[in-house]
Amino acid sequence: MRRANTALYQVLTVAWLLRLCSGLEFNTSGANSVKFPDSPTEKLFTQITTDLHRFTKTGIHLDMVEQPYCSETEPSFRVQILSGQVYIAGEVIDWHNTQSRNRNVKLQLLDVAQHYRLPDADFLLLTGDWPPEDRSGQSTGCPLQGPVFMQTKQRRHDHVLLHPDHTFTDWNEASTPGWYQQQYLLAEAARAVPWGSKIGKLFFAGNIDTGNRHIMRDVDLKHFPEYDLRVWNWKDPNSPMKFVKLPEHVKYKYLLNWPGNTYSARLKTLLLCNSTVVHSQIGGWVEFWYHTLEHGKNIVLTKGIEQTSDVTDKMHKVVKKLVKNENTAMRIAAAGADLAHNVLSVENVREYWYRLIVAYAKLQRFEVERHPDAVSLGESLTGPVIWRFEDRTCKMCPQNTFKR
Repeated sequence: MRRANTALYQVLTVAWLLRLCSGLEFNTSGANSVKFPDSPTEKLFTQITTDLHRFTKTGIHLDMVEQPYCSETEPSFRVQILSGQVYIAGEVIDWHNTQSRNRNVKLQLLDVAQHYRLPDADFLLLTGDWPPEDRSGQSTGCPLQGPVFMQTKQRRHDHVLLHPDHTFTDWNEASTPGWYQQQYLLAEAARAVPWGSKIGKLFFAGNIDTGNRHIMRDVDLKHFPEYDLRVWNWKDPNSPMKFVKLPEHVKYKYLLNWPGNTYSARLKTLLLCNSTVVHSQIGGWVEFWYHTLEHGKNIVLTKGIEQTSDVTDKMHKVVKKLVKNENTAMRIAAAGADLAHNVLSVENVREYWYRLIVAYAKLQRFEVERHPDAVSLGESLTGPVIWRFEDRTCKMCPQNTFKR
């Protein structure tokens, strides 16, 4: 194991640590969960029951936690909550962008721990984009696949428990402030551009070298005046950079969310713009809040863009219909913004974390004991201990028992 770039971590975390606490004191006086009966907010939390359904009969046993901890090579860390204190064990990163992802998720855990009395819990949290496949039966010591926490999944990943993604803290690599700052900034920007002043086109700007966005090379936009679709290749030094800041998006009536390889963290941000968001559902990727999206009510859902005709024909028909029915489009835009501001509020996202951990803990069938790899959350935030996957301590199911 080794220490991460502590200077980077200290610079990135100091503002959050000052905002959240004067020390690292956690709430040990009891939790105050909030109920929102028969409301869109309460619907948000139903995803927890859906995600945990697989484990309601079997419960969650220690070997089911050890199994992913000892088999997953992807960026991840183990979270242990014991007597109200939070610990981090076996943190693995890939030195690209998961170091900041890990930090951001840990800051969310800190926030939750300061507002609620958390039950004892022990789970693995992965911070990459690609969920692990079910490894049941691949280890003699730990035969059953246990649940893992992740920010996205496809519906077939029934062992993955969704949690709020890292961008709710911030998205440093994209020079994007935290979600709660964006709620304020984009609301201000949207108020400055009322619907009647918006440009009546479908807008998108993004990197062409991800997912299937390359099909835009075959689309002649001169034939589609309803489009303003801008793509470039950020790996090509000769490709003109056309980065568009998020506040600039509010100028358009219709915004396209076109995910790249998995999910697109900016979907919630686009909803803040008080514009009608058209979401291309590629591969069935979901986040913890996607079940609150309703086609024709707060968003326009389409099948994933997979080929040129999806842009030139199917998507074109969707946009023309929106242009023809502006009152409907305006209503959808307002409802989408309301969801992004009120359902995904700071209080509700924190509450989601709390309910998820509580529901998980109720299914545990073992007593939590501090893992030998564990350090306190405070130490992990200010000077994280980074491990190589193969150096994690695995007594119950050694790594050499897994089929590769």
